[in-house]
Amino acid sequence: MTGNHDLPKLTIKEAVDATQTSESTIKRRLRAGAFPNAAQTADGRWMIPLGDLSAAGLRPGRMAAPDPVPTSADRVRDLAAENAELRQRLAVAEALASERNRIIDVQQQMLRMLEARPVSAPEPTDAAEDPPPIPAPAADSRAVTGALARIRRRLLG
Repeated sequence: MTGNHDLPKLTIKEAVDATQTSESTIKRRLRAGAFPNAAQTADGRWMIPLGDLSAAGLRPGRMAAPDPVPTSADRVRDLAAENAELRQRLAVAEALASERNRIIDVQQQMLRMLEARPVSAPEPTDAAEDPPPIPAPAADSRAVTGALARIRRRLLG
């Protein structure tokens, strides 16, 4: 009885021609292990025994059955799931944009209030008197000035 090693071995190109399949089909089945006795030569070429091709349903002279193609129902289901995910992501993005717009409106209103705050004029003094020392700004005043600067930076980018 002759073993599988006695059968002719074909290169990928020869297997494609003999079985009337595409090169990608042969390579895909090779990677999947459909040709257990296939071996690579020293120069990197694959040699596939004719028996392995036959055992995998690829008979010389006969076209192989095509690889399964997803049905339209599967495709529709996949697209519906993708659509639902994208709608969810859109809703989240719109909520974030709305919240950011609300924050910007509040900050603009605060900035207008700070800029509209009246500044009191210093009272006139006698020329003979030494001018009073300028008091250091209060902590509250510094906080307002700092807040104003931060708001301006955010609004102006």
